[in-house]
Amino acid sequence: MMKEEPQDGDFFLGGAEEQHTGELGILEKVSEIANGEHQTTNSNGHVPQLVWHHKFTNSTSAVQKASLCTPAPTKGSRVLYILVFHKLRPITELRSGEDLFNVWHQCILCHLTLWKEGVHHRNVSPGNLMWYWKDGKRIGVFNDYDLSSLVDEPGPRGNERTGTVPFMALDLLTAKARRDEVKRLYRHDLESFIWVFAWISLRYENGALLPAEIAPLG
Repeated sequence: MMKEEPQDGDFFLGGAEEQHTGELGILEKVSEIANGEHQTTNSNGHVPQLVWHHKFTNSTSAVQKASLCTPAPTKGSRVLYILVFHKLRPITELRSGEDLFNVWHQCILCHLTLWKEGVHHRNVSPGNLMWYWKDGKRIGVFNDYDLSSLVDEPGPRGNERTGTVPFMALDLLTAKARRDEVKRLYRHDLESFIWVFAWISLRYENGALLPAEIAPLG
């Protein structure tokens, strides 16, 4: 079977908002880990490659004040970014269990390396596990850092989500967690990887979404 290779100039366009370090700053740290002097095979080539970015000058609080005539919030002001990456392919389109496991496992190893280096992703979900072809092999990419935080800085504040609920660790869905009494640990993200693998296995067959009436989780 012919393997489709990505074409030059094939990009993905996405958006992000800045708060504290922001996704752009996180991506710079991620790239430094993956491509720096201490790069490892677990992260090099397994993180998204930022091609171009643009930062809008007006914060969301300024837009809110100008358009709605309401006071700008004193906390939580954000700045909108446009980020352009090399195009990746979703893990859900993989047709065989072996390919699914290999890409999933590569993403786990990348996540572990980043965690050890102080980048906490905090939002493991199917849409953030991607892949691309390189030298006839599928390379897993751990993607999307808009909810990530650096270990030496506070994470998102206020009522922001810190994960995709169906794939979050059970500890983080308890009443104690809602009171900020549960410390986020590596095993919480690892549990999310397991939920993701189970969900894809039950909802997809041969790279296609199963009809709701026959899918176990439909």
